[in-house]
Amino acid sequence: MIGPWKLCRIIWRLFLAIFGSWLLLALLWALLPFPSAEHNDNGTDYATKVLLSGKTLRRVYWSSVMVDAYTSRQGFALDYKLDRANLTLAVSGLEQPLSIFRHTLADVNGRMEEANVTARAGDTDGANLPWFPQADAILLFWQIHREYANVPLTLQWSAQEAGVVQKFDISLNGRGHGDDALLSLKMWGNDTSTIRASVPLQPNSSSPSYTYPVRVAVILVLAPFSLLFADVVESFGGLFNTLVSWIFTAIFFGLVVSGVVAAGMYCLGKHPQELVDMVGDELQKLRDSEVMRRWRGTDGEEVPAGNSPEQKKSSTEADVSHVC
Repeated sequence: MIGPWKLCRIIWRLFLAIFGSWLLLALLWALLPFPSAEHNDNGTDYATKVLLSGKTLRRVYWSSVMVDAYTSRQGFALDYKLDRANLTLAVSGLEQPLSIFRHTLADVNGRMEEANVTARAGDTDGANLPWFPQADAILLFWQIHREYANVPLTLQWSAQEAGVVQKFDISLNGRGHGDDALLSLKMWGNDTSTIRASVPLQPNSSSPSYTYPVRVAVILVLAPFSLLFADVVESFGGLFNTLVSWIFTAIFFGLVVSGVVAAGMYCLGKHPQELVDMVGDELQKLRDSEVMRRWRGTDGEEVPAGNSPEQKKSSTEADVSHVC
């Protein structure tokens, strides 16, 4: 049968293991580097490479958006995926892909449409640390809070150079076009390999680092435990403060009593070592008591050979006889 003392030790070791794992993940969250493919990017090369390869271009824009009637966030994120075969662009938050370069005819040159997109929104504070890049911070904030913003967009199809160059822009509604576009696509003739994409440069927009998915996995583990720990601390904060106060009061009272007893023994001509021996004897009696053996879970265990009271008594008598 496991005694209360052993049970406490098991619980304590389990707590240390959980806390150690949490601390390791927290260090990984804080100290993992932020390698990025956008170093010294001109706003075109990286976006073009990602879209033409068929991958998803994730872009975070530094522009305030409202998530409800009273709350705003510092930025929002959109994902783009280009289908070169059908000349369509999928945008996160839109139900249907957008047709690109198909409306660029002489009679519809400069055509504009409006659309509302549901975008992920976030801030750079919260669980983020000050050195986190803007894109990672906003997306990690969203991973915890899951807030969305309704972002109005303007879509524009146009032609340049006598129709040789077709152009498609996605802009914030009322923010202008061209260099202000969230995403701009150009194609020369009908050759899809000539498609070039342009996005605003940092800090107006950026893409998350290569280690962003790792931090997402870390925060999905850390966030529930951290929130639970915060709730527990908040719920039992008063009890914890009271317990700490009692402990320090007991320590202070013990020191005062010890000082008074030591002063009394000194006045009676006794040495402090006698007090230490007396306290040690009392503690040993308490340790060897039946209650403490049950608490430690050693009730019923045999006393090791050579340590029984009878053997100790015989050994003491033999030592006395030898001295005499």
